[in-house]
Amino acid sequence: MIRYISEEEIRRKVSMEQAITLMKEAFVQLSSHKAIVPVRTVIPTSNHEGRALFMPSYSSGFNLFGLKMVSVFSKNAGLDLPVIQGNMLIMDGTNGSPLALIDAEYLTALRTGAASGLATQLLSRKDSEVLAVFGTGSQAETQVEGVLSVRKIKKVFVFGRTKEKAISFCNRMGEKFHIEISPARSPDQLNQADIICTATTSNTPVFAPQFINAGAHINGIGSFTATMQEIPAEVIRKSWLVVDQYESALKEAGDIITPIQQGLIDQNHLRAELGEIILGRNAGRTLRDQVTVFKSVGNAIQDLAIADFLMKASV
Repeated sequence: MIRYISEEEIRRKVSMEQAITLMKEAFVQLSSHKAIVPVRTVIPTSNHEGRALFMPSYSSGFNLFGLKMVSVFSKNAGLDLPVIQGNMLIMDGTNGSPLALIDAEYLTALRTGAASGLATQLLSRKDSEVLAVFGTGSQAETQVEGVLSVRKIKKVFVFGRTKEKAISFCNRMGEKFHIEISPARSPDQLNQADIICTATTSNTPVFAPQFINAGAHINGIGSFTATMQEIPAEVIRKSWLVVDQYESALKEAGDIITPIQQGLIDQNHLRAELGEIILGRNAGRTLRDQVTVFKSVGNAIQDLAIADFLMKASV
């Protein structure tokens, strides 16, 4: 029998702190070439309003194969439907037997928030106190949780597409985490932020370069295609740029591809993979006033790390 692992089980068994620890192992495996993670296959709908993503992975360390299949429909946010839906199939690395099917909606949000938590721990200034978040969906929720797990944040500003969504998001997050969290009143409030998380599906930058303070850290996790872009090219050009995986970043991250096409940067501007920093092979932040960016398009090894934990936790 193939076991089904629900969102409720994931929430019950994997805390954000545990997920951040699991991300360390995932990114180390990726940068050590102990994991095989082909670039995902993306199939858009005929009207280009939605897309399906197929993300295979294999880890000799976990001895597991994985295939995550999710759909992304941005307009679902206005229809009271999840923007991201799907499942992940897990197979035994020894004999290929199917082992489990995992609900992928919360799994995706959890591992993405944990990756940003880890990147924030490695790259942001330790005295960071103010967080700004772009987006009000499930991805934005775990971005807040991931950052709060590693930094003593005193204030959070939220930039949403509508005032109503931003207020609702702030009310939920304020009750859950007991922090000062409020909708941003104007774009220039961003200059108060020590840490910025972008969790949108925007095709154009969601903030202007002049509002980024020296020493800020940015987690760019929303855009995942060559034509999507959340972070201004000029900010990327001036930043210390860290990615989840070189190959996927250069093929899928519009935040990186656009400034390369504009001649502002080249491939050498990608300073490190997150796993290389954990391994001590490359540097993270080198100066207090440096703007650091962690650009992630998401990687299936992150999901496989949590799947491995869940499979072992059931024994």
